[in-house]
Amino acid sequence: MIASSPLLWDGLSLLAADRALHAGLGERRASFEFSVAEMPRHTGFLVAAGLEEAAAMLARPAPSEDDVRRAQRAVGFHDDLARRLATGISALDMDAVPEGTPIFAGAPLASIDGPLVEALLACAVIAPILKRAVEIATRAARLHLAAGGGLLIDGSATRASSVPEALAIARAAHVGGAAATTSAVAASQLGIPFRGEAMLDFGGLSAAGLRAEDGWGPPDRLVALAGVDEEAQLVEAHRLDVRASGWIALGLAASGVSIALRHEVVALEQEGAWVPRRGLSDRADVLPGRKIVARYLDADSRAVADVVHLAHERMRSPRGLGAARLLPLARAVLRNGRALEAPEAPRAGRERSVSGRHQLPASVTYLHAPAPYRVEPSPAVVQLRDADPRRP
Repeated sequence: MIASSPLLWDGLSLLAADRALHAGLGERRASFEFSVAEMPRHTGFLVAAGLEEAAAMLARPAPSEDDVRRAQRAVGFHDDLARRLATGISALDMDAVPEGTPIFAGAPLASIDGPLVEALLACAVIAPILKRAVEIATRAARLHLAAGGGLLIDGSATRASSVPEALAIARAAHVGGAAATTSAVAASQLGIPFRGEAMLDFGGLSAAGLRAEDGWGPPDRLVALAGVDEEAQLVEAHRLDVRASGWIALGLAASGVSIALRHEVVALEQEGAWVPRRGLSDRADVLPGRKIVARYLDADSRAVADVVHLAHERMRSPRGLGAARLLPLARAVLRNGRALEAPEAPRAGRERSVSGRHQLPASVTYLHAPAPYRVEPSPAVVQLRDADPRRP
């Protein structure tokens, strides 16, 4: 029997939580941040996705005692962790950038605060969800650009091996820019428009005189891409002036943009206050301190820069960056393990994605050799970073 709770899926995270508990750190509150280490080649922006699925995973009920016992026998963790697992992870807070928001390397995408044991397990649960969703949403956004803003249809969800996987793929693709899906289950459960036509040609088997528009779908032409290097196919189709009423993307879950998503401890609570940390093992490449990101916009609502601030720091004045206003990107998602809002419909993420792309400098959205977007740390973040005696 497969364990129903995602807390029991990753044996290595269970061992890490067990070690933390026996080191006397189980009750210490920790703050983890998720961020992309670096932008993939020829990728000027990424698209935030996976938030709703991640939050739903963390809000699931605690595992049953039988599931915990089976996992304990298989992995070998101690009884005190087993007892703790049986209560779930209700003490967690989560903040995240809303789905569809353009994001960049070096700025936090999401944060998890809570007791170290629960936070370790939560990060193991949501890290693969966020990574895959961001990759799929970004691939969809790039295909939408390559199609010149034309109709992009997700044909990848129908290739999934399970319903949850199909829903996750279809949602991320829609958030990124796909306007419709060929997945019936995604259309019915997520409210994503269905678009497709029968691909079979019955030839002489069909009734005489039957026209395509009478019996086998709409007369417009949907073109299925090959599933590999679909960006190049769309660029070439545009060059050759090949026209279609819609493009079906079959490779959104299999190829294209790949990211290195990391999560690290950036602060530990000590005597009621947050103390900055460079990971649990004091790594020089971790930017310490709990942080928030603000996007600075000009008078025409065009993005000028993203600035990473410390959570307790006064934000930089827009005027000093040549901007007119600022907008904090992350929002509260969970408090004490409970969702603060009803799940957002995928179409809201798509609207945010399309409008967010239009806010970026055009050169940042190029599919080849894009210009880098301006992301910089605040003075307080720089001061904390440079306080590391190991830095040259």
